[in-house]
Amino acid sequence: MIFPAADIIADAPRPTPLFSAAASASNANIWTSINGWSASRVMTSIESEYEAAKAGAVIADLGPIARYAVRGSDAPAFLARVTTAPAQRLDPGDSARGLVLDDRGGVIDLAEVSRLSSDLFLLTTPTAHARRLKMAARGMDAIADDITEQVAVLGIFGPEASEALSAAGLKMPGDIVAASGMVRGVETAARPIQFGALPGVELIFPKEEALTVWGRLLRRGKVTPIGLDALEVLRLESGAPRPGVDFIAADRARPGAVRTPFELGLAHLAPLDRGGFNGRRGLRRRALESKRRLITLSIDDDASMPGAAVFAQGKSVGRITSCAWSPAIRRVVAFADISGDCADTNYEIAIPAPADGRVTARVFETAESALALDFRRSQNAATDFRL
Repeated sequence: MIFPAADIIADAPRPTPLFSAAASASNANIWTSINGWSASRVMTSIESEYEAAKAGAVIADLGPIARYAVRGSDAPAFLARVTTAPAQRLDPGDSARGLVLDDRGGVIDLAEVSRLSSDLFLLTTPTAHARRLKMAARGMDAIADDITEQVAVLGIFGPEASEALSAAGLKMPGDIVAASGMVRGVETAARPIQFGALPGVELIFPKEEALTVWGRLLRRGKVTPIGLDALEVLRLESGAPRPGVDFIAADRARPGAVRTPFELGLAHLAPLDRGGFNGRRGLRRRALESKRRLITLSIDDDASMPGAAVFAQGKSVGRITSCAWSPAIRRVVAFADISGDCADTNYEIAIPAPADGRVTARVFETAESALALDFRRSQNAATDFRL
């Protein structure tokens, strides 16, 4: 799950259940606020945390992300309405990604839905939507309980994540199965997650057990704590847009800044032939009217800045929304919001004073862009609707 943008103003961010554990592991002591919760940006160094994620196993505090336990006979239909995830098709143990859209088809947020048992779903979103969910459930036998403050949440991912969990003596579900149980009378869940190309598991458990589980994983599992800045590099390499950074939520954006799934490269998360999710009708009307595109670029430089101008054939076509140096490709990886009618693969990026100039950039293929391309091909081949 992707973290949303950091809070612009946070006078006194709340500590997550894992705050003291993360603080003790954070030599850098650099913090930010996410959804009003404290979150570590760097534990030791971005480079060492990144390498640990690529080669071993890392542990992250995912407590600032919003989570809801959804129950009721109409829970599948409710989730299929409020998100674009195929909740009605999920069997116990299944998970699916989707989006939260407004009535016009604009993207409000990302979403992940897991069916933990026959009568229990888990909804995870980068930002909180308690009021929206309550309004959407009216007239339905569905209740979405906000459990964000009741649980501790750990993400363990990397090529050695499963070995780390086994070494810590933690019994996990299968590689593709989500499950729930009870620990001291409190619901506990585990589900597989994918951070870019890195496999992993998300553990959701009683907050009273937070320090015990964290300590066990560090001592026995030999995992490396990771902060937001290293996660940001992995996110950019995977091609996953970040709410509040690469796009503004549709319910907060001015009219010209509302982005559809097509414009964000996420049309595969909102198929128009899937059910009756909120915003589908508006999205169908806007599907062929994309005025902007969000693309991923590799920049031939060792640094860049959000807001930098993007040029194609000598003309300004957009700007960088987020970027970071990628040790894997030895270049800067960046998201760029550009004009929808620009189909170039090569670009130039403005660099600030004192250098004052431009560096070359090219479209960078990611895991997310590959999924989007496969979806477009299948849609164009199988339906009369062209993307």
